[in-house]
Parts: sequence; structure tokens; C-alpha cells
Amino acid sequence: MVEKETNKVIKTVRSDRGGEFTSTEFNKYCEEHGIKRFLTTPYSPQQNGVAERKNRTILDMVRSMLKGKNMPKKFWAEAVQCAVYVQNRCPHAKLGEKTPQEIWSGVKPNVSHLKVFGSVAYGQVPSQHRTKLEDRSKKYIFIGYDKNSKAYKLFDHVNKKVVVSQDVHVEETK
Repeated sequence: MVEKETNKVIKTVRSDRGGEFTSTEFNKYCEEHGIKRFLTTPYSPQQNGVAERKNRTILDMVRSMLKGKNMPKKFWAEAVQCAVYVQNRCPHAKLGEKTPQEIWSGVKPNVSHLKVFGSVAYGQVPSQHRTKLEDRSKKYIFIGYDKNSKAYKLFDHVNKKVVVSQDVHVEETK
């Protein structure tokens, strides 16, 4: 994906010694594609300081997001995805006050659609899924942004399912 979106070739990968980075399959892939690999020393996160600090920042955000709306820990993955989505749209001093999204795409991101994680949301029920007398919207919990479309991810607490919808009203104070 990186190579296709940037027209640049990956030359080097630096990683910890996690199984996904030391597998025979990954080693073979890197070798076949001429990618140099560097591994950090075991149990020395300071060797990968920038990534470790970013991980800590994201986890601090996630903890705040979950606690701020009394959300259960089972939503940690959605909170991480939402936190990273928001961080990529926030200006950063080391990027000359540009956002990571802007550096990547060349386009300043619109942030008017950002919502508060864990808020009560009302999503439209499509006419194909309701009768004329049924409610046109349903109560959900906002859990993030869909990565494949311009839509929101909502949790249906009754059916215990994630729903994707564009037509949503979020009550951020609830």
C-alpha cells in the first residue's frame, strides 16, 4: 500500500523482535524484495523511542476515551483506531504545523466530521429495513470512522453488532 500510494520503494524496516517480524515468511518476503531489516535488542524499547512514545500517547488517549464515556475495555481496538484517526488529522510541530494526513496526501484534512468517541448516536434506518410506521432512526454508540467509506462506525448495543452509517446525529454530551 505504501509503495502504491507514494510511488516509493520500501528499502528498510526497523522493528522489534515480535513474531510477526521474525517469521520465516516475513524474512523470505523481505529477502525477495531486497528490503533490509534491523531488529532492536530484546527488552530495550528505548531503541525504538519515537514509536514507543507514540504508542504511549495513543494508549493515554484510549484510556481517556474509554473512561470519559464509561465504555468497557472491550472497545479498546475501536478506541485505538479512532485515536490514530484523530491524531493523523492534528497539526504537529515537527511537521511544520501540518498534519500527518496532509503530509501523506498533500491535502489539508477537513475535521468538521470529528465526533466524541463513545457518544450516543442516532443512525438512520434505511427504508428497506423498516416499515412505514417504524422509527426512522435507531440509538447507537459512536465508536469511530469507517476506513473504507465516508461513514461512521456505530455499535448497536441491542444486537451487539457494528453498523456503518453516513446519516448519523451524534449527541456528544451524552
